[in-house]
Amino acid sequence: MKLFFEPQSAALLGATGNKFRPGYQLFKNMEASLAERFYPVNPNLQEIEGKKCYSSVLELPETPDVAVIFIPANAVPQAIEQCAQKGVKAVIIESAGFEEVGEEGRELADRCLHIASRNQMRLWGANCMGMINVHQQKILSFMNSNWRDRLTAGKVALVVQSGMLSAGFLMHIMSRTPFGLSKVCSIGNKMDVDEVDFLEYFVSDPETQVIAMYLESMKRGRKFFELAKSTSKPLVVLKSGRTEFGAHAARSHTAALAQDDKVLDSAFRQARIIRVYGMEEMMEVARCLAVSPGKVVPEARVAVITFSGGAGVVCSDELHDRGMRLAPLKPETLARLKTVFPEWMDPGNPVDVYPAIEKNGPVKVFSESLDALMQDENVDAVFMHIFAIPTREDMFQYEKLAEMVAKYQKPLVAWMIGHGETAVKVSQLLEKHGIAVVNEISKGIRIISALTMRR
Repeated sequence: MKLFFEPQSAALLGATGNKFRPGYQLFKNMEASLAERFYPVNPNLQEIEGKKCYSSVLELPETPDVAVIFIPANAVPQAIEQCAQKGVKAVIIESAGFEEVGEEGRELADRCLHIASRNQMRLWGANCMGMINVHQQKILSFMNSNWRDRLTAGKVALVVQSGMLSAGFLMHIMSRTPFGLSKVCSIGNKMDVDEVDFLEYFVSDPETQVIAMYLESMKRGRKFFELAKSTSKPLVVLKSGRTEFGAHAARSHTAALAQDDKVLDSAFRQARIIRVYGMEEMMEVARCLAVSPGKVVPEARVAVITFSGGAGVVCSDELHDRGMRLAPLKPETLARLKTVFPEWMDPGNPVDVYPAIEKNGPVKVFSESLDALMQDENVDAVFMHIFAIPTREDMFQYEKLAEMVAKYQKPLVAWMIGHGETAVKVSQLLEKHGIAVVNEISKGIRIISALTMRR
């Protein structure tokens, strides 16, 4: 797997100088990633933009760590045979036209696997978008090369069975709050390399702390769940094909076979995998797990700081639905909260701070209230509600917030509504300092649930 994710040399079979074809984006990405140890292969071209092009992988001056194949499906078995003759051990097939198209495609896949097994070669794909190693800036994918500078190195590994869905995730991530990624991979039909191989790699990868996966099928379920249970790294999984209709769509997409969802759901719980049911939810949970500390508790006791009594009531219901509850605050915590509250108001949980803010301002109230709640032994996590107003970004002592999170090691999640531009700026500042921010109460509760079930 290191040959796939950390190659020092690579070949591209199907390189093209046609700027309107995906093979050109592959060429540009791989050239930028590997420089002189990148070898384009196309029997019809002598060079591409001044870069020497080889007629066959057999002519390359060295055996590359990985070969990327992006040619018509019926030509792929011969290309793999030549890679085998050259001694290549890792091949990514980004071409479509295999199991997902029926019997003819399955026969092509069988031929590829036969060649690979005879030559101790691993095949990634087919029908996929390849790999991005963000920390090393290596891109073996036909994603648009203009995205390169917008990728942020971080702790989350993203595994997506669909090729274009991974591209959509990337575009979504890079157009919103900065999202730190370690690796991104599209795994396609899983002709050979499957989710177990990826999970094994990411469990031991020092650059990855959170693993998020979108899967349409699971080829080796028992091994997958054993691995998930053995690691301390949070694993977030969106498993599609839960219904008869979804399973049918998955078969036509990546030839995925359906599995009994009730059985899978029980296995997810036993392995302590964080199961999600939507793409947005998967990304939100993974993002927040990467920036906020976790605390494992059987029934999380949550303190809620809110600007609205109504929001506090909604929050209480959602906590109950998720198997959590409002924390019973200690007398000394209530006494400390009272020091920033109006004389006529006694604090409780949810902690409605709006009258206190009217009296003492947001900086003092949030600082004192958060510190008091984080110190409380009865509080396992804090959910903070924020109303953003125009031109008011100085509601917090951000460095002090970061110190609190580091000191008390309790999840602190924020829900923010209000003025759009201010909300974006405050969200970025909070996340920069280790506080996850969401745009819906239900998402925040889901995040806290995930954070408090971490191993």
